[in-house]
Amino acid sequence: MLRSRLGRAIGGSLRRCATLLATAVLLAACASTQEADRERDAVAKRFEPVTRDSVIYVYRPDRTNLSTATTLWADGRLIGEFLPGTYFRVIVFAGRTLLHTSGPDTGRIEVATQGNDVSYVEARAIEGESPATVFRVVPAEDAQRAIRACCTLLDVWRPGQLRLYW
Repeated sequence: MLRSRLGRAIGGSLRRCATLLATAVLLAACASTQEADRERDAVAKRFEPVTRDSVIYVYRPDRTNLSTATTLWADGRLIGEFLPGTYFRVIVFAGRTLLHTSGPDTGRIEVATQGNDVSYVEARAIEGESPATVFRVVPAEDAQRAIRACCTLLDVWRPGQLRLYW
């Protein structure tokens, strides 16, 4: 009888440890896109164009839906995963760029750029049975004000960079 109780106690402890470990791994995976340092964030908030190419700022000003991470793509190129209160500065070729999300989220927007210009796209995650991201192009002055007030720059994902899948 003593062996039985001891076995159950050890088994319960192991299950709790395994659960805690799995939770820690999942939380680490959610942070798979790295924040840029403060200096790069400050430089990005100058909102300067890039010669010959275009810059698209994609930002999430919403602060209410903290649990929903959005994986962002530009013309099939992985940009990264972002949460409310963060933004990406994405350099693209001039022309049309399709910004879209992945998984069951069907959010997408096509942004037309001219080259040597800057565009701004707001992304808002909508809660519900399936995740959904709503994008909209925003005038420069409004977007810059919102980004300065709410958001921290995230590094754009680079090929070869560790990406955690779950």
